[in-house]
Amino acid sequence: MCRAASVGYGGGAAVTCCRRRGRGWVCAHVPAPGPHSATAARVERRAPHAPACDATGSMRLPLLPLLVLPLVLVRPAAAGICWVGMDRAGRCSSVSALRMTRAECCTGASRSPAAWSPKDYDSGEIFFYKVLSGGVPCNACAESCAGMSCGAGRRCVVRGGRAKCVCAASCRRVSAVCGSDGQTYRSLCKLRRQACRKPAKHLVVDYHGPCQDSCDGVRCGGGKRCIQDAEFGVHCVRCSTCNVAGSLVCAVDGKTYAGTCALRRAACERGRALPLAYKGRCIANATCSSVSCSSGQRCVSGGASGVRCVSCGRCAGGRRKPLCGSDRRTYPSWCRLQRATCRAGRVVDPLHRGPCKEAVNVTDNMMTNARGLSALDMHVL
Repeated sequence: MCRAASVGYGGGAAVTCCRRRGRGWVCAHVPAPGPHSATAARVERRAPHAPACDATGSMRLPLLPLLVLPLVLVRPAAAGICWVGMDRAGRCSSVSALRMTRAECCTGASRSPAAWSPKDYDSGEIFFYKVLSGGVPCNACAESCAGMSCGAGRRCVVRGGRAKCVCAASCRRVSAVCGSDGQTYRSLCKLRRQACRKPAKHLVVDYHGPCQDSCDGVRCGGGKRCIQDAEFGVHCVRCSTCNVAGSLVCAVDGKTYAGTCALRRAACERGRALPLAYKGRCIANATCSSVSCSSGQRCVSGGASGVRCVSCGRCAGGRRKPLCGSDRRTYPSWCRLQRATCRAGRVVDPLHRGPCKEAVNVTDNMMTNARGLSALDMHVL
């Protein structure tokens, strides 16, 4: 195949011709024949499919093969599936991302622990693995504790071929402590492990020794004082300092205090909880018509303050602490006693912790099926 390339030294034109030699092509410059000469025809017939060559004799490949060649030579990097976690059997079932290399999955994992599998399964294959095998075989990103940071109260262990952080508080004291949740723990380590497992509870040591029903024998350190709450639980607290007077409030003892801060300080100095009766100055011979309660509260009569605003919401689940009420009935929790106050329309105060002696035990069915309740009563219960 020949084409015009340049003008020769003698002024005549030259052509570049290429011909096949073995597995390659050889190009050379030859004097240009006339347009109607037999030489030009012979050259064209000799190499009708030869690649073009430039003036220097270098071969020029066709454009299409050059575009297709990278697609043929470049192969996709090995990729797999990144998983959110791995069970003890080394199976994964919750996909985090598809078509990811191990480095991409394990380096940028946002949720721990993360795992990776080398094969890209489609959704159908993943489904059958879940149904038949409990998940896809996978490998944990962290297979050793090297470079893992677990934070205070936790340490790294390798279990089932993967590294994980577990709660492992270390302490020397083995005597019982009372937690801020009102529960007794056999040791400080037990409390710290519980605090590690449930960080949302913000569990700390209230005082050393078993939890008590009164402040007798309770020693509070760090400038704290012992105070008994409305459910007869004992806590060590630091009495607050009130620098600015707040809005007046009336407490259940029938006295007016300069804000909730002053009310809390009075309770701290008194050593016993002092609940709020209603907002504003205490009113002599107060009635529910003269007091305004907040949303979700109901006004009930009784007590030193004359009336009281009581919260009448539903009781959530949780540990129950029976209380004996002033109506000589036993209630399973403080919340149930408050609901009884709302139902009766008069104050029911707790007398002591535990069941009343020779008294009626109040159950949820009794409160729900009580006769004579108005529509409002049933709503707030």
